[in-house]
Amino acid sequence: MHLVGRLLLILAAFSVAADPQKLMNAHPDTEATAEAQAAPFKPPTILSTSFSGNGCPQKGSRPLPSGGWEHFGFTLPDFAVSYRGSGGKTTTANCQAHMSLANGVPGWQVGLKDVWSRGYAQLDPGVKLTQYVTAYYSENAANAVSAVESVTSSPNKTLAREVALHATIPYSSVVWSKCTGRDGVVGLLNVNFRMALTSTDREAYGYYGGGKNLTVSEKWGWTWRRC
Repeated sequence: MHLVGRLLLILAAFSVAADPQKLMNAHPDTEATAEAQAAPFKPPTILSTSFSGNGCPQKGSRPLPSGGWEHFGFTLPDFAVSYRGSGGKTTTANCQAHMSLANGVPGWQVGLKDVWSRGYAQLDPGVKLTQYVTAYYSENAANAVSAVESVTSSPNKTLAREVALHATIPYSSVVWSKCTGRDGVVGLLNVNFRMALTSTDREAYGYYGGGKNLTVSEKWGWTWRRC
């Protein structure tokens, strides 16, 4: 019995050796393994961030960036817009951020996906507050995308509270950076944050800006893809 058992084992070994497919099935797919072992994505470096616009005047308090890529944001100490007796015309304030990005991983692109903002609003009945967020890269300024969100006070009651708005850009409309090459240069991202107040009542009052223990702030969210 022992001799028969040994003969069966030898025959089985020859059978496997004669059929290479059996040996390949015993190992993971080499292409899948190579993909899994590829260098993991890491975010680029923010070389510099500057600001422009009447909502962040150069002579005023400097906007303060904070957080890393997952929680990037900044406060705008001087951002404010008001509406009173404007004859029905829109009043606006804007602050545009200019972010220089480098040291990116070759073969990746990044785009702005979300903007969360917070500020204090006081809106007489019928006054509308509208947020406009526009993003583009300087390398292709004609390719821009905008997202709009708004808040309107009720017809018979003044709104006076903190306002949090979330603008999201559909994935199909995201403005992507150029495909990062070996030099790691990603590009110069520009994001314009604008608030507008409108009303059909020429005597109405509206305000958006800082409040008690509150400063206007933004937080950004990102999306990535291979290229």
